[in-house]
Formats: sequence, structure tokens, C-alpha cells
Amino acid sequence: MPELRWNDTEFLDFFAVEPTVEEFFLSYNYEVKREGLRLLFTVWQFESVIQVSVYRGLSEGALFTFAAYVRGECRFVNDARGRYLEFEDCIVAPSRFWYMKEGDPFNHEQFPASLSIRIGIDPDINIAIVDYLSRT
Repeated sequence: MPELRWNDTEFLDFFAVEPTVEEFFLSYNYEVKREGLRLLFTVWQFESVIQVSVYRGLSEGALFTFAAYVRGECRFVNDARGRYLEFEDCIVAPSRFWYMKEGDPFNHEQFPASLSIRIGIDPDINIAIVDYLSRT
């Protein structure tokens, strides 16, 4: 799998919290709370995978969770449109290990269609699919 194209300093600026970093920098885990919701955001930089989970308050069960294999770039945007992270050319899956059953998500022939994802946290948590790409 390719390595994620991202800037950890920009993510630190965006989330405004110090991430919990797994040994050998395998993953970065960010947690933010807004209006009774808790966002858990994980980056596996060496696998080019992100995972998003949203919880209500202190609940242990997530309202939803998804993983995304990021085939494009990750960008921190702070302009007139807002302040958000954008992930280009993603294959969205239920988990980080989905590829073990379904195949290589970085194979554009096997998975030609992809999504771009936008994540905002100010003033509230906002997760949106902003683009649908098809390479057929």
C-alpha cells in the first residue's frame, strides 16, 4: 500500500489537540468533542487509511464508523469556504481490513469509482461526501 500524502503539522493545527501516537508512528488518533458528539479520527499513514467514528457523548457504541483508503492527497483547507480537511480519491469501506476480503483498493481498474470526503469540526462536526469520481 502507498504511504499517505499528508502533513501531520496541519492535522495538529486543524484538530487543535495532540494526537495519541501508536508505537513506531503507525497510527495517529485524534479526538474532538462538539455539541454532545465525539469524533474519533485515526490515520494509518503507512497504509494510506483513515477511519472516522462518531459517538454520542460517552456512549461506547459508535453512531457510525467508516474507513477510507486515500488514493489522492489530504489537504487542510482554511479559506472563505471554511476550515476543513479534504481527502481526495477515496474508497470508503466498513473497516481498515476490508481489503483482505475485497481486494486492493489502490487498484484503479478493480475500483474505478471513488469519493472525496470533507471533514469539518468548527463550529460542529460535519462529514460530507463532496465528489464522486469515475474512471471508467
